[in-house]
Amino acid sequence: MSSTTETTYAPPASTASARAHTARPLVSRKVMGNIVLYVLVVLFLLFTLMPIYWIVLSAFTPISELFTTPLNYFPAHPSLVNFQTVAQVVNLSQQFLNSTILSLSSAVLSVIVCLLAAYAFARIRFPGSNILFLLLLLSGYLPTIAMIIPLFQLFESLSLLDSLQGLVILLVSFLMPTSVWIMTSFVRQIPVELEEAAQIDGANFLQTLWHVIIPVLRPSIATLFLINLVSSWQEFFFPLIFSRSDASATLTLGITQAAVNPQYQTVAWGNEAAMGMIVIAPIFLLTLIFQKQIVEGLMAGSLKG
Repeated sequence: MSSTTETTYAPPASTASARAHTARPLVSRKVMGNIVLYVLVVLFLLFTLMPIYWIVLSAFTPISELFTTPLNYFPAHPSLVNFQTVAQVVNLSQQFLNSTILSLSSAVLSVIVCLLAAYAFARIRFPGSNILFLLLLLSGYLPTIAMIIPLFQLFESLSLLDSLQGLVILLVSFLMPTSVWIMTSFVRQIPVELEEAAQIDGANFLQTLWHVIIPVLRPSIATLFLINLVSSWQEFFFPLIFSRSDASATLTLGITQAAVNPQYQTVAWGNEAAMGMIVIAPIFLLTLIFQKQIVEGLMAGSLKG
């Protein structure tokens, strides 16, 4: 009988060692890359969260302990005295109501108007449509301070000063350029065949818009609504110029009112921090609850035809 001898090829020792030497730098580069990435993330979080932490710290620290040397990074005697002072100085209930009405109305109206305008720019071709769209976008880059005087004179002649209606009109007009641009890009990614099929079935424009366009754009509409809601809630400049009393004052204006501290004859930084927390808290909770919807709406631009 003949026996067959199987031989296994073994690479030379020099080749194996060379491969080992080439594999080690790859592992070390990957580890170093992860370390650098983690360090950058930690630095970014510190840079982002430190101001928020300092606001919370100042809000619960009495003003007598706020500027001690050395600095205390944890309140030695936590107190609600700053919030109590703010409640006495600022009309929180009225300003909270005004901010809620202003932000909700501005967000709803801006979404409705911008959806109709975006559909017109995306689907209807008329002479000068591209020029009109470009002018609308450019209007969003005009410096606000340059338009305050004519706007103030216009609103004064229309008796819209110191009114929530006037502030809603202002915010909707300034939210429109960016909102129309974003919504137009979403509408253009919807296949035209969907609308043609609805029209063949006998649907008119409003039925097509309600049963075809809006369901497809629901995540984008929700995201745009939340973004405009946050922008309207934190608006400070327009209420500062166009509000004259608590009838139209918002929570952002309460930050300037809380700065007064007759007892110490200086800026009440503790009151400022407490008022800042009151303004930030609703937006923080809203973003925390709807963060998934916001991300889904921003990713909805990858629609496939």
